[in-house]
Amino acid sequence: MRRISPWALLSGLLLAVACGDSVPMTDVDAGGADAGAGEDAGDPAEDAGAPDAGPETLELVGGDWTMPASEEGYICVRHTVDRTMYVHEFRPIAPLGTHHTVVTLVPGAAPETDGISECSALTNGPDMIYGSGVGTEPLTLPDGVAIKIEAGTQVLLNLHLFNASEATITGHSGIEVTLLRPDQVEHEAQVVLAGEEGFRIPARSTEHEISGTCTMRGDTTVFAVMPHMHTFGTFMEVRTGGSVDRILHEDFYSFDDQRYTTFDPLPLIEGDRIDVRCLFDNPSDRAIHWGDSTLSEMCYAVVYRYPAVPTSGGITCTR
Repeated sequence: MRRISPWALLSGLLLAVACGDSVPMTDVDAGGADAGAGEDAGDPAEDAGAPDAGPETLELVGGDWTMPASEEGYICVRHTVDRTMYVHEFRPIAPLGTHHTVVTLVPGAAPETDGISECSALTNGPDMIYGSGVGTEPLTLPDGVAIKIEAGTQVLLNLHLFNASEATITGHSGIEVTLLRPDQVEHEAQVVLAGEEGFRIPARSTEHEISGTCTMRGDTTVFAVMPHMHTFGTFMEVRTGGSVDRILHEDFYSFDDQRYTTFDPLPLIEGDRIDVRCLFDNPSDRAIHWGDSTLSEMCYAVVYRYPAVPTSGGITCTR
């Protein structure tokens, strides 16, 4: 375990594809699509196959944990799905101590077996499908839109735990989802990151601006964004540029209230941009650098779009 300094207890980070060092964990149990279902839950796969079946809800991945006082750490929970799923809504299971979650997919033969293990924030699959932080509310995709998870794909939950209290805490963290039937799906969605990397925030600076641009390499439709900064971030603006000039998100940033901004699906064409502008206040006597640790910063917008295409051929983000 890593002892947190009093200053570090005031900082932290939300979701990111890279966020810190690995730490050992204790007393953990993995859960997946069947976790917490109970004896009377029935067979959701059989029920969902009925023509008049309502939306199916299940825990996609989750695990039990214990975190000692004034410590933080990462665990990874892996669960391989045995059937193809179309996820229409995400809901975080985030009791006290859940700092952030990142959910990625590992297609094909996964390098690690299912279950819970120690990991670092760098432990992620190639395709991100969801993330949550403190205060994140459920995310519902537009009508007929879903993220596809192929049968045999391993769902990887990277869980950052942060116990700022003076007592050991325990909990069960994970992601609950609502599914669509295949005949209800019109568009398959995916997630990309827009923003900037490798920046530096000078000591004792106020409203220091960092900007980044994500350029479309094909026609696409965007419908949700989520800001991602650490505790020095104060404001984020996300807007489109090119054939469409529209603000997608513009608000002050609070680590304790991190929410998705959803809007009517907005078509963009090849060459259009998603521009991200972040403001930071750094009252300390040291420069703050871009990075994955609690004491560093990030400037990302998590963007949901469809259709889903291989990232290398769909969107590239110019730093």
